[in-house]
Amino acid sequence: MIRTITMWTICCCAIVAGMSQNSKAQKPLALVQDLPTVFILGEYNEPYEALMSGQSTLLDVCDNDMNFAYHKLTGMMKDMEAYALTANFDLKGINAWMHFFWRADGSIDHIGFYLKPNSRNVPNEQVKSFLESFAKQYKLPLRFNKKFSHYSSFSFPIIKHDSGSDSAKSTTKVNSSKRGS
Repeated sequence: MIRTITMWTICCCAIVAGMSQNSKAQKPLALVQDLPTVFILGEYNEPYEALMSGQSTLLDVCDNDMNFAYHKLTGMMKDMEAYALTANFDLKGINAWMHFFWRADGSIDHIGFYLKPNSRNVPNEQVKSFLESFAKQYKLPLRFNKKFSHYSSFSFPIIKHDSGSDSAKSTTKVNSSKRGS
């Protein structure tokens, strides 16, 4: 009798644990579905954290080539500036933290943003509306086997540094060439 009760208890615990595990696996997906395409960082903490789990980074997609990742990211931001001109939205003076989430095909899945204290004063709803419009039409020219993301700080206008001229001015090169002489 005690053996039967013990076995029954173990089976019930296993079933409850399995159900709990299953609901935990489904919870992040349900949370992410509640996340709007564009949101203010800090407003949707649980869905945001669920979205971040299992994401690859832009650097992963670019085979850890920082220059290539930088080129792709600044290219996207330059495209955002060009789109802002056509959408009659002034980005100049906007400083923000942004977290981009892309689908495997490079289309934008979500954008989280937060205007910095030193940003030009723009209503969050206007920024949201602009970013939603941009997200609908933009596709990053990268493909990967799963979703990926990147978190960074941006100040508009974007100044794209020419990596060729930057490395030519590098003091490291000058110093290392002096060592060889």
